[in-house]
Amino acid sequence: MNIFFVSGLPRAGSTLLMNLLGQNPAHHVTPTSGVIELFITIQKQWPNFIEFRSEGLEKVKPRIGPAMRGVMEGYFEEHLKQNKIVFDKSRGWLQYIEDVEQAFGEKAWVIVPIRDVREILASFEKLYRKRDISWRYPVGEMYFQSQTAVDRSELLLAPGGVVGIAINRLRDVIQRISDRLILVPFNSLTEDPKGVMKAIHDVLKLPEFEYDPTDVKQITHEDDTWHGMDLHIIRPNVKPTPPTPWKGVLPDEYITTIGQRYADVNQLCVPPQAAEEPKSPEPRAIVNVNPNIQAQKQSVEERSSIDN
Repeated sequence: MNIFFVSGLPRAGSTLLMNLLGQNPAHHVTPTSGVIELFITIQKQWPNFIEFRSEGLEKVKPRIGPAMRGVMEGYFEEHLKQNKIVFDKSRGWLQYIEDVEQAFGEKAWVIVPIRDVREILASFEKLYRKRDISWRYPVGEMYFQSQTAVDRSELLLAPGGVVGIAINRLRDVIQRISDRLILVPFNSLTEDPKGVMKAIHDVLKLPEFEYDPTDVKQITHEDDTWHGMDLHIIRPNVKPTPPTPWKGVLPDEYITTIGQRYADVNQLCVPPQAAEEPKSPEPRAIVNVNPNIQAQKQSVEERSSIDN
């Protein structure tokens, strides 16, 4: 399959990653893509068509997978005909990756940008504080639930919030298909972009390419005006972020609570060696972190047994 998927946490560097990948002329990269909607619409709706019911759903069912594959291959036909590798970005792919595998008849690799949850919340809060007159305040009950930084963070972390749903999908997908996830922690990407890109190439068995993190031209664009803030603008020069970017943004006691509540997710962003040896002066790329994936699986299983 010449199509790979990028699906992870918000504010975790997916836009930067796509534009780095886009430096390679052998690649086609997308902004947040709507092709998933076309793909999943078929999966969800085909049993409801009267004509298919009349013909017999079991008779029609074997044709649906190829039809779903045809939609995706047709959407990217121009680039696939040029033998380009396609990287399609949507946070929804984590939920539907088995449908992709059934449609294509092979396993699918997913690149998963991740980031410490405390950093994600601080990033959203910083954007809120930079809002201008186009910012759209929530309405109804959500307005009253978003009066403080902690309130706004909790709304983001709710099951239907942009961060909460992404975390739940991440936790779940690790239980299902951990053997074909490529975890890309945000701090690894910003500290050692060349190392991370090489690791991605190694895992996906792609030809070598020399990326330039000092001159990243933005080739994917998204209209964020309806959000009231710029969510997908990248800097041309990749630089590391401060070690505790939440300082002065979110209350210390809340940071402690979030660190404990999402320790399993945050641990995915930490090099396995970090707990065993002093921090190396050289940055390390952390991609396809199998030891931490296994720890995450065990953590989720333990939490489930407690809940039951």
